[in-house]
Amino acid sequence: MPAEKILVVEDTQLLQHMYRDRLVADGFNVDVASDGLEALNILRTDTMDLMVLDLIMPRMGGLEVLETVRNDPRLKDLPVLVLTNLGEETAIQHALELGAIDYLIKNSSKPADVSAKIRLTLDSFGPTHANHSLKLKVKDREGDADLLVTQARLPRRFWCPACETELSLELIPNAQKPGWYDSHFVCDSCGRDF
Repeated sequence: MPAEKILVVEDTQLLQHMYRDRLVADGFNVDVASDGLEALNILRTDTMDLMVLDLIMPRMGGLEVLETVRNDPRLKDLPVLVLTNLGEETAIQHALELGAIDYLIKNSSKPADVSAKIRLTLDSFGPTHANHSLKLKVKDREGDADLLVTQARLPRRFWCPACETELSLELIPNAQKPGWYDSHFVCDSCGRDF
């Protein structure tokens, strides 16, 4: 079984390294983001099993990230563990209301505690890859590709106008209809939806 993928969102580099090193030593596959915008870009291009989220960060804070994740049908079921500083009780409460699973206080949680909490959370949630989205490449000018470009109103056929990268057709499992998918085009580089 492949190692579970954890996204650690933390703006302090020393803490990033501490958590990543411990989680890797405990058998997890770890990605790190320094702020909320970077975290969302990673989440839109890669599948994660759990996110460890700091609340106070530059560019985009943890509460805004959590709200964005919960409103995205592709990410809404991602377990989120908040890791924050003491004295942010109202922010912690708000994070729990937005759907965070639990929280740890940085000042009193060693990297081993964070790893143990992640393991406990993943074990209680079971496998999270079962209903993840799928990404497909569509061949231009084959089948109904021209009609799809027209109906989807793609600005540059199957290419992202910002990144000059080929778009993927993302299929998202429809919870109300098992075996059915909702779809949209997404840029694997910048995460934009089309």
